[in-house]
Amino acid sequence: MSANAFIDELENRALNPGIDLKRLSAEQQFERIMDKVSNSAEAVVSPKDLLDRLKNSKRTGRPLKIKFGIDPTGPDIHIGHAIPLINLRLFQRMGHKVVLVIGDFTGMIGDPSGRLDGRPALTEEEVKANMATYEQQASRVIDLTDPSIERHYNTEWMDNLTVGKWVNILKQIPANSLLQREDFRKRIAAGQGLSMAEIEYAIYMGFDSVVLNPDAELGGADQYLNMHMCRQMMENAGQKPEIIISYNLLAGTSGECDEQGRYVKMSKSKGNYIPVTASPEGMYGKVMSVPDEIMWLWFRELTELSSYNIEQLRSYVQNGAVHPKEAKQFLARVIVGTFNFFDSGKIEEAERAFNSKFGKEAILIPEDTETVQIAPGVLLIDSLVQVTQKSKNEIRRMVQQEGIRILKGEDYVPIDQNDLGRKLESFEGNVIRMGKRNYYRFKK
Repeated sequence: MSANAFIDELENRALNPGIDLKRLSAEQQFERIMDKVSNSAEAVVSPKDLLDRLKNSKRTGRPLKIKFGIDPTGPDIHIGHAIPLINLRLFQRMGHKVVLVIGDFTGMIGDPSGRLDGRPALTEEEVKANMATYEQQASRVIDLTDPSIERHYNTEWMDNLTVGKWVNILKQIPANSLLQREDFRKRIAAGQGLSMAEIEYAIYMGFDSVVLNPDAELGGADQYLNMHMCRQMMENAGQKPEIIISYNLLAGTSGECDEQGRYVKMSKSKGNYIPVTASPEGMYGKVMSVPDEIMWLWFRELTELSSYNIEQLRSYVQNGAVHPKEAKQFLARVIVGTFNFFDSGKIEEAERAFNSKFGKEAILIPEDTETVQIAPGVLLIDSLVQVTQKSKNEIRRMVQQEGIRILKGEDYVPIDQNDLGRKLESFEGNVIRMGKRNYYRFKK
């Protein structure tokens, strides 16, 4: 098979996630699930139990109950938050039961996992407002209004929990199992506050599992300790503990690494993220800007392509049959599709916008070129300051670095410092490009 035919086949598979997977055997389902779990040695606790339950599900026709919890602690989510949702959709297509827990109670506390400071306390009204936007955004990946989804808010049981019953639950939880957590120890050592509500957060999450009695729970690798508490509390309640299925945290757009050489995870605080609500054009462009090594990690985490297929594609890139840019454009199309309901029109529009500036079919004057009205006597530098919100010094530095160019014939050529002092009238009809992305045409 040619490289182009191979990519076409993969793309057809990746952009059609509605394929029914109920026909897969228990072993095939297990293989698909395990192919996407985190790189940790204990990504699944326990794999044998998972396979046994899948086999029993096939034998009895009873779907597994797969729990996934959402704490609406903020109004916006990024594509890294979507990894468990993409895998939840996979379970759903295999015919299993999705049990969605919306943490309107736990959301007022906020998950302390991995944090070196406390979250600001949220009011019930703030949680509800966040919940509305969160669900809307998450529905870009999995339809949360699907009637087959079992949906719960954990205030259903937490608001009715008596102090006496809660004390009996706490008696069964060793305090050292909570306080020995690395994130808590770091906060205490740093003199940061640690509330009792945060210490007990994992127990609240565990009680959700006791009430719902799921077969398995999905979550990011940062939820590992919380999900272990869910298992412990289910055992304390005499239930068969849930299976933990954890996923990698998504590497950020910058490809930056920490002191241990690990990729820094995507987060809003780091600014290395892509919102799920980003425009198709903006999302496509962001994907195209990530380092090549990040591209391969994103193929694994944000698509349903198997590791085998991804390695095949990577080998095509390594032997020169596929250019890295082609592979990245394939990834960009899949990611835009994933977060835009697989709308082929939006995918094509996003790619067309990118190609108009950077692709093989690049045109000299992109469709979104901004028109700048010429005012009598205004200098070019003053106009550029106004439209870009940059300082004059920044504009001059860009000129020195040949970052500002003017269209001459069929090419953009650098302008010089003298041009900055000329009046706009002399630039009428001209197009100026600033950096790689911003185009301005001067007209009266």
